[in-house]
Amino acid sequence: MTLIRAGARHKLTPDNRPTGCPASAAGMFVIRDDGTATFDRHHHDIGEFWFIAAGSGTVLVGETEHQVTAGDILYTAPGQDHDILTVTEEMRVFYLSADLPPGARPGHLHRNPQDAAKHPVPVSRAGRHD
Repeated sequence: MTLIRAGARHKLTPDNRPTGCPASAAGMFVIRDDGTATFDRHHHDIGEFWFIAAGSGTVLVGETEHQVTAGDILYTAPGQDHDILTVTEEMRVFYLSADLPPGARPGHLHRNPQDAAKHPVPVSRAGRHD
């Protein structure tokens, strides 16, 4: 068993994963609710799971917008674009990516330069209980 302390900004990558591990990447990211967060619209050659550990917001998967909150799990199929459109409450997201088959490209893939450019993630006050 290998322990990845994703909360300490460590990540599982193809370079450090244990032999036989069926995941190519895993880790955690945070989308702040102070107006400073950025994100990029992207896809992968492999499937990916997002586990929403805390917070809430709006996530685009394919052409469908999902209102997500702590405890939700999203799956993006290979080649399916995904993006974070708004954050309502600081989001902490754990991700887990499938194994890279031969010829698959690792990391974030973009359909055009606009998708590759990180955009601000606006804060939505709708639904907040401040």
